[in-house]
Amino acid sequence: MDPRPPHGWRTHMARRAYDVSPPPSGGAPRPPTWSALTARLRGLAAANPGTCRITTVGVSRGGEPLLLLALGHGPLRLLIVAGAHPNEPVGHATAVALAEHVLAHPSAREDATWYVLPSSDPDGALLNEAWYSRAWPPTLESYHRGFYRPAAEDQPEATFPTTGGGPAALPETRALMTVVDTVRPDAMVSLHNADSGGSFYVTTRSETALVDLLADCAARHDLPVAQLPADCVDWASPGPGVFVLPPAATPRTAATDSTEGCSDGSAGSENAGGITDVDEWQPAGATSVHYAARHGCLGLYPEVPMWRTEPVGLPTAEGVRHLLSTTDFLTGVMECTAAAAGPTPFLPAVQDTVKGMRLVARLTRRQPPQVSDHDLHLLLPLRAAGMRRGC
Repeated sequence: MDPRPPHGWRTHMARRAYDVSPPPSGGAPRPPTWSALTARLRGLAAANPGTCRITTVGVSRGGEPLLLLALGHGPLRLLIVAGAHPNEPVGHATAVALAEHVLAHPSAREDATWYVLPSSDPDGALLNEAWYSRAWPPTLESYHRGFYRPAAEDQPEATFPTTGGGPAALPETRALMTVVDTVRPDAMVSLHNADSGGSFYVTTRSETALVDLLADCAARHDLPVAQLPADCVDWASPGPGVFVLPPAATPRTAATDSTEGCSDGSAGSENAGGITDVDEWQPAGATSVHYAARHGCLGLYPEVPMWRTEPVGLPTAEGVRHLLSTTDFLTGVMECTAAAAGPTPFLPAVQDTVKGMRLVARLTRRQPPQVSDHDLHLLLPLRAAGMRRGC
């Protein structure tokens, strides 16, 4: 396997970093940048050598260290992973807050051993810093002008190998596989945040206790509970705001994995199981919680919104029309400019998002009562257009 970063990664990191300015005085707190996050966790480990251990478990495609912070010595093994999607930096702030909470509460360290991976995609986090390193929350304009979300085949979270597929191609995925197989967690939490809407949980098995827990957490923070997120249409649910992730094929083990080859699948999202058309989103592999489930682990994705928003009233036909018209426009732009784009991580990300737009349009036509009135019809074109600026 070629160990160099794909698509001229470092060049684009430098371009995005050039636009980063310090946050203004005052204003709402913002998630830490990648450098601030790693410095804070290294500082906690140095200041608490008896209860903290920090190790490097791998290196990203862009040369960033993948760190693992362990706290406590309790029998329950809990693995927390932030930054699974690099446009979702709320998990970075959560990782720091959790580590500080565990250090401040001896009972938490006695009951469990906490393993915190501050980001599974630091390269992608660096490509997003232009918008979240400033005042928080961002505006819709600054967010989409600085937005980056990799194509599925470039997402460490979505490229865990499955039976019948090739070995994991991404070094970040292989590192996380080794962490999971070494820790053998009882529960694994992959920290996510949505753009808007309400809070919800995605879990690997039906747990009715999560329904009341989510309702209490959402009420405490004055957030709505999402009744049917666009990600979770047709998924099983034990109650409001809790949805069961569909199963994937049985994942391979890290021990039998190789460092050569590529993951099976072309492009897509972990939420597109069952879609086989080549011009649409397709899963690139299993997710981290699918992989951890082979150890009997409970997997959980908490989703919280960055913005509190009003409900979107978008008729089904209008949503489909908007998706398809912007898909045609963006496809034409890419066809005209792809040759001049040069190596870039943004072009495959735009292409992947456009495939997702086609898929959402088809799903909306098939299931209009369930998929209408979702702001995803508006956000996906903004994401694609914003990333097209980076090509």
